Amino acid sequence: MLTVTGKGNVTAIKIGATAVNAANYTVEGDEVTLLKTYLATLAVGEKTFNITKGSTTVAVKVTIEDTTV
Repeated sequence: MLTVTGKGNVTAIKIGATAVNAANYTVEGDEVTLLKTYLATLAVGEKTFNITKGSTTVAVKVTIEDTTV
Protein backbone atom coordinates (compact mmCIF):
# COMPACT_ATOMS: atom_id res chain seq x y z
CA MET A 1 0.00 0.00 0.00
CA LEU A 2 1.19 3.50 -0.85
CA THR A 3 -0.10 6.69 0.76
CA VAL A 4 -0.36 9.67 -1.58
CA THR A 5 -1.35 12.95 0.02
CA GLY A 6 -2.51 16.13 -1.63
CA LYS A 7 -5.63 17.68 -3.02
CA GLY A 8 -7.82 15.82 -5.50
CA ASN A 9 -8.20 12.22 -6.50
CA VAL A 10 -5.72 9.82 -8.05
CA THR A 11 -6.28 10.26 -11.78
CA ALA A 12 -3.47 8.17 -13.26
CA ILE A 13 -0.73 5.70 -12.48
CA LYS A 14 1.98 5.08 -15.05
CA ILE A 15 5.24 3.19 -15.40
CA GLY A 16 7.18 5.51 -17.66
CA ALA A 17 4.72 6.56 -20.36
CA THR A 18 2.62 3.39 -20.01
CA ALA A 19 -0.63 3.76 -18.09
CA VAL A 20 -1.44 1.13 -15.48
CA ASN A 21 -4.98 -0.15 -16.03
CA ALA A 22 -7.25 0.91 -13.14
CA ALA A 23 -8.24 -2.75 -12.74
CA ASN A 24 -4.70 -3.35 -11.42
CA TYR A 25 -4.95 -1.09 -8.38
CA THR A 26 -7.41 0.21 -5.83
CA VAL A 27 -7.70 3.67 -4.30
CA GLU A 28 -9.34 4.43 -0.97
CA GLY A 29 -8.86 7.99 0.19
CA ASP A 30 -5.11 8.64 0.08
CA GLU A 31 -4.19 4.93 -0.06
CA VAL A 32 -3.20 3.26 -3.33
CA THR A 33 -2.83 -0.52 -3.43
CA LEU A 34 -1.20 -2.19 -6.42
CA LEU A 35 -2.69 -5.65 -6.80
CA LYS A 36 -0.42 -8.62 -6.17
CA THR A 37 -1.65 -10.28 -9.37
CA TYR A 38 -0.52 -7.24 -11.35
CA LEU A 39 2.85 -6.96 -9.63
CA ALA A 40 3.48 -10.65 -10.41
CA THR A 41 3.29 -9.82 -14.15
CA LEU A 42 6.17 -7.34 -13.96
CA ALA A 43 9.78 -8.26 -14.61
CA VAL A 44 12.11 -8.46 -11.63
CA GLY A 45 13.87 -5.18 -10.89
CA GLU A 46 13.16 -1.61 -9.92
CA LYS A 47 10.10 0.11 -11.38
CA THR A 48 9.15 3.76 -11.05
CA PHE A 49 5.43 4.37 -10.75
CA ASN A 50 4.28 7.92 -11.49
CA ILE A 51 1.10 8.59 -9.54
CA THR A 52 -0.93 11.67 -10.46
CA LYS A 53 -3.24 13.17 -7.86
CA GLY A 54 -4.81 16.49 -8.64
CA SER A 55 -2.14 18.63 -10.31
CA THR A 56 0.74 16.77 -8.64
CA THR A 57 2.65 13.74 -9.89
CA VAL A 58 4.87 11.81 -7.51
CA ALA A 59 7.40 9.15 -8.47
CA VAL A 60 7.44 6.00 -6.34
CA LYS A 61 10.18 3.40 -6.79
CA VAL A 62 9.16 -0.21 -6.21
CA THR A 63 11.48 -3.20 -6.34
CA ILE A 64 9.94 -6.31 -7.88
CA GLU A 65 11.42 -9.55 -6.54
CA ASP A 66 10.86 -13.17 -7.44
CA THR A 67 9.28 -14.69 -4.32
CA THR A 68 8.72 -18.12 -5.88
CA VAL A 69 12.24 -19.34 -5.13
